[in-house]
Amino acid sequence: MLKIKPIKIRDSVLALCFVLFFNLYTAYGQKTIKDSLYQKIESFKLKLDYQKDTLYINSLYTYGKAYGFYNLDSLNFLANETIELSKAINFTIGEAKGHIILGNYYSETGEKELAIENYSKAKSIAEANTYIDVILLSKSSLATAYIYKEEYTKALQEYLSAIEIATQNEDDDSLAILNINISVIYSLQNDYEECIYFLSKAMEYNKKTGNERLTAVTQINMASSYIGYNKLDKATEKVDAGLPILEKLELQDWITYAYELKATIFYKQENASEALLWYKKSEKIHENIEQKRYKISLYSGMAETYLKLKDYDHTEVYGLKALALSDELNLLDERDDILNTLYELKKETNQAAAALGYLEAFKAISDTINKKNNQKELNILKSNLAFDQEKERYILENEKEAAKQRLYFYGALLIIISFSIIIYILKRNNRTQNILNKKLTVKTRQLQDKEKHLVNSNHTKTKLFAIIAHDLRGPINSFKSMFDLFTNKQINDAEFIELAPTMGESIDSIAFTLNNLLSWGQTQMKDIVTEPEHTNISDLVNQNNALLSKMAEKKSISFENNVTESALTWSGKNQISIVIRNLTSNALKFTPEHGKITFGATDKQNHWEFYIKDTGVGLTEEALHKIFSTKETFSTYGTNNEKGTGLGLVLCKEMIEKNNGRIWAESTINVGTIFYFTLPKAE
Repeated sequence: MLKIKPIKIRDSVLALCFVLFFNLYTAYGQKTIKDSLYQKIESFKLKLDYQKDTLYINSLYTYGKAYGFYNLDSLNFLANETIELSKAINFTIGEAKGHIILGNYYSETGEKELAIENYSKAKSIAEANTYIDVILLSKSSLATAYIYKEEYTKALQEYLSAIEIATQNEDDDSLAILNINISVIYSLQNDYEECIYFLSKAMEYNKKTGNERLTAVTQINMASSYIGYNKLDKATEKVDAGLPILEKLELQDWITYAYELKATIFYKQENASEALLWYKKSEKIHENIEQKRYKISLYSGMAETYLKLKDYDHTEVYGLKALALSDELNLLDERDDILNTLYELKKETNQAAAALGYLEAFKAISDTINKKNNQKELNILKSNLAFDQEKERYILENEKEAAKQRLYFYGALLIIISFSIIIYILKRNNRTQNILNKKLTVKTRQLQDKEKHLVNSNHTKTKLFAIIAHDLRGPINSFKSMFDLFTNKQINDAEFIELAPTMGESIDSIAFTLNNLLSWGQTQMKDIVTEPEHTNISDLVNQNNALLSKMAEKKSISFENNVTESALTWSGKNQISIVIRNLTSNALKFTPEHGKITFGATDKQNHWEFYIKDTGVGLTEEALHKIFSTKETFSTYGTNNEKGTGLGLVLCKEMIEKNNGRIWAESTINVGTIFYFTLPKAE
């Protein structure tokens, strides 16, 4: 039967290597990672003194760590060059890393003592300089070397020490790897339940970090444990989950192992043909990898599978290959299986003498392996005892630390609760204060608005009474006196009729003034409502010119309306009519006889600009600043001593602004004045 191999620990790679590895993966997306890293190393050699560049030394280490197994001679060269260059520039972390990959070289070539020596050197340098990542990597590598040497107590001590450091530094990647590696010791005892426990812990750390490589490695090792359990469905599930990730990351050595596990599953399912296909896929990759240790199990499995398929020639070829590598590396593991396969081959092909030779070798090696296994079991029992003692010490220390942490926690919690209560009270008081402040602000604003309204109302009332007293009472009293004279027969009918035109002009003036007073009063009392509509300004100009034609004829003043019929605005028609009437009335008042008043319009981007231009006496700079003021009444006499209220232009300004426009004036003394105003276009 095909023997289940222990869980694999080919490379104890920690977080430092992952960071370098995946940075390279990102930077060289379209090329293979291996080629890209090699090109990077070659590009360094184009620079002067590249041997003194720490980035170059780190690249050598990374290449050796990730790809040294392709060619062990290259790995040896990279390791020694990394060490020599690092020593030359006193780059101690580089020297430590060099000893790690040199330890990897000796581990792959079966020189266990030299591997341990180099890993120990790396650890000493890292500990002296507190290089945490390298300390963890060297400890894990050293522990793996102790496992190969079957010194399990020492291996466990290194793993537990590394776990303590990784926990203190919250290094979840390292904790995942250390749990994977500890599972190997239980795999050697065929204690697959404990294997799954430690691998499950590793998977929890992987979920936290999202590390794809470690996730895949953990799944592949879980698959191996489930094969040992003979839970082949679970094993298939895990290997199928991890294999695509390994292929994506181009982790060739782990891909070969995953293929071999697939082969083992099919072999145990009595499907030798499918098993052989997966072995061949693994063998194809192994052609470019110098990892003799792992080729032994590959060739042994292929020999056993060929024997199952009755392909005796290939059975012998691969059986002898496995046996030769086992002798070369002086590894007893699986040699009994290899000899048994060759014995069965010779027996089935009726080669009795050869079969007897292999049988004797098999019995001899079986006795040696049994003794070795007994010693291994003893070592494992010792290591388990040490592990239990170490675990108990670790638990006690953790409990003390946890008690201290709980004390700190409860103290901090009490402080937080106290502060929370204080903050809650302050916030509640602050919220109440804010509500009161808002209410006070609203009330203050309302009082200010009411005060402003009262002041404006009082100002409006005062102004209205002043105008009524000075500008309306005089003409009205004149009418009363005239009618009293007519009633008392102090003037006859002819004299009364002669005064009628003068009375008509006075009545028009009074009506115009009253209309302005009412309109302005409404605006001040906020009662007037603007109702915009499509308004033709040219028509309004014509209508108001007709109303003021008598005044214009009296002074022989001509009107010229250049406002186009297309000048349609979105405005209140009555309000704009008042504006045009007031501006035209002003122009008539201050234009001497035989003058001219011109109306025009300019089409702007989103509004119309209108103007009313006269040839009158003009306004001074001082007057221009006062004519639109609401703070004081500004009024002057016209060319024929016409008197105004001073409200007309103020009313015009308010009416235009209510219609989303603006009004201004330009003037030159004895040349004339131009009033401009804008209105929005009709849509």
